[in-house]
Amino acid sequence: MKSFVLSLASLLFVFGCTQQPKSNIKEVSTTVEITEDTTADNLSETSFSISGMTCKMGCAKTIEKNLIKMEGVQQASVDFETSLATVVYNSSILQTDDLVQTVTDTGDSYVVSKMALSSNAKPACCAKKGCSKANCAKKKS
Repeated sequence: MKSFVLSLASLLFVFGCTQQPKSNIKEVSTTVEITEDTTADNLSETSFSISGMTCKMGCAKTIEKNLIKMEGVQQASVDFETSLATVVYNSSILQTDDLVQTVTDTGDSYVVSKMALSSNAKPACCAKKGCSKANCAKKKS
């Protein structure tokens, strides 16, 4: 009798747990409209040295991933061999101090130096030599 009650209780427990209602999953979508002209005009490129990196996969890749995650960063690369980072970002959203802060927050031993801001950053349509913003505007029309 004792084993029958124990078996019955086990069956009730198993069936009771499997009969839970499924949770509803709601899908939410958002739309963000970015005007290409505003973004392209505010793109800046900077490069800087990072000292304190000890490995390619751990240090350099982690710093690179953290830079890429930042809102406003278009591209980021960190070269372990040369200790040089290059970042293309939207200067209306980020400042170079934000980039430095992200690198130093990644690890206590990282030090950023030799910050160089490049004025050569061009939108994709002006990547060719001799292209001007006026030409880009004609191409978009």
